Amino acid sequence: MITKLNIFTVLVVSAAGIANVTAEEKAGVITTESGVDFIPALNAGLKYDDNIASRSTNEEESWILTVAPAVQVKMLDGNNIYTIDAGIEYGDYFDSSDDNYLDALLKARAQVELNQSNRFNLEAKYFYGHEDRGTGVFDFGFDDGLPTEPATYDIFQAGGYYEYGAKSTPARVRINGLYDSKEYTNFKELTQFRNKDNVKLGATVFYDTRAATSIFVDYQYIQTAYDVMDPGGDRDSDTQNLQLGVEWEATSTTEGSIRVGYQKKAFDNQEREDFSGVAWDAKVTWKPLTYSQFDFYTGRSSEDPDTFGDYVRETTYGVKWNHDWSDLFGTTLGYDRIQDDYTGFEREDTTNVYRVSFNFEVLRWMTLRAGADIADNTSIQERFDYDRNIYFITAEMTL
Repeated sequence: MITKLNIFTVLVVSAAGIANVTAEEKAGVITTESGVDFIPALNAGLKYDDNIASRSTNEEESWILTVAPAVQVKMLDGNNIYTIDAGIEYGDYFDSSDDNYLDALLKARAQVELNQSNRFNLEAKYFYGHEDRGTGVFDFGFDDGLPTEPATYDIFQAGGYYEYGAKSTPARVRINGLYDSKEYTNFKELTQFRNKDNVKLGATVFYDTRAATSIFVDYQYIQTAYDVMDPGGDRDSDTQNLQLGVEWEATSTTEGSIRVGYQKKAFDNQEREDFSGVAWDAKVTWKPLTYSQFDFYTGRSSEDPDTFGDYVRETTYGVKWNHDWSDLFGTTLGYDRIQDDYTGFEREDTTNVYRVSFNFEVLRWMTLRAGADIADNTSIQERFDYDRNIYFITAEMTL
């Protein structure tokens, strides 16, 4: 049986070994004689978390060391692009070793252009992850019965799209499909009720203007099936989204995507309350200066809850400002506001997250970031209130 430490060591040694067998080397990329590019990276960080389990009382705190090696393998074949991404993140809690975690990701993608009018994109992903105590499936809002270690899960996704229409012509049609499976791997007596499969099918019609802008109509159908029936009743559902949107490529100052439409979520269980209403998603980037960028984003949709209730109507707002004060020093300021309104359970939460970081390009291949994430959650049920402050310094390293 391979231990966490052994997996971590193997990946680090593999990344180092790649650098020793290359035929050609350039900044950030290792290119072999066969034309395959390797792009290794290593992030390491130290952070202090004053509420590692997101509790309203009896907060626990800890210093945490994180190490995350990763590598991307890329091959170009004419207009076709094939990539493989692999990486892990290991977290070591100094004052709570039960919270240690090891997440892993493996993803493969093929972007293939058969001719000027036919192209497709296929992707498969496996992710082994965790949920911090007091979040996700164990977001109980009280200390009693809270597990002493994180919940862990497997996610497998496979899907893609086929697109017809030359990029030089105004109209294009895209047909997509995705299979998504999530299964928890511990505390199965409780987590088994949140294991689920999603099947997503949809189509999008694009109309391109001459100003690098596309207007589109998008329809998506999602069928959600849970492996085990919840004690509170069947959670299986069908969700339909119909949206009208516009997206535009980068101009001298802006780029973005805005979509607004109608969402309908219907449960198989007649005892659960269905949802129908307006849904939207918008992301806009504004660059008033070449060295300064603002990102604005907002969205609204219904989501399956991790714990109680039929569904959660989630509304998000956010803004982020990146500014380079010089070639070596930059800052990032951000704010997110998340409003969760539960149906089938009396709960309304508002979460505010404030972010600040200072970025130093110490060397060509190393960037240091230091900052803080300040979060507060308020709820109509006081047991879900909490404050959580994380202070960090990280080193992002490439070749």
